[in-house]
Amino acid sequence: MVSVPNIPHLQQYGNTKQLVVNGRPFLIRGAELQNSSLSSAEYMSEVWPKMAATNINTVLGAVTWVVVEPEEGKFDFEELDNVIVGAREHGIHLVLLWFGSWKNGRSTYAPAWVKTNPKRFPRAELRKTGGVMQTADVLSLFSEKNVKADVKAFQKLLAHIKEVDEGHNTVVMVQVENEPGLLFDSRDGSKLADAVLSKDVPSELV
Repeated sequence: MVSVPNIPHLQQYGNTKQLVVNGRPFLIRGAELQNSSLSSAEYMSEVWPKMAATNINTVLGAVTWVVVEPEEGKFDFEELDNVIVGAREHGIHLVLLWFGSWKNGRSTYAPAWVKTNPKRFPRAELRKTGGVMQTADVLSLFSEKNVKADVKAFQKLLAHIKEVDEGHNTVVMVQVENEPGLLFDSRDGSKLADAVLSKDVPSELV
């Protein structure tokens, strides 16, 4: 049998998988927060007791790119650390949802240094009636610079969670992105997207 480190993980049991936390099967009795709730440890200090009183053991909440990297290359996890400690003190686990490049098909939670530099971080293009192109308010997933900036922030987030939560296992899961996509068109109509669409389907996908 393969030895699994004492971190939250999925373990196979027959035809199903079971979440294991602290070496024991874990049943999530979960609740979900509003989009920006986890950005304030002060706000959450009043929420944790209510969750605990209703026998909730796990809470889903968002961590946003704009909060953790307000300036490029300068990461701030202080508020998240306080949130994690608050949850831990009330015996509550966390499922963190990364609001990076996307949130419900928009780039609402990307930091200002990304939003205000469309030349460096290109937007998707919407194809309108008559062939008119309109720039969308969402980052193009076909831009390598867009993807790399998001990945860098997400990797920093995961590394920090490992540093502050290892041995505690307050955080049991992390969702990578939230509803990446595009509203008001079936696909990105930018030149970057068209170049990818014209290529053969990757052999790995086939």
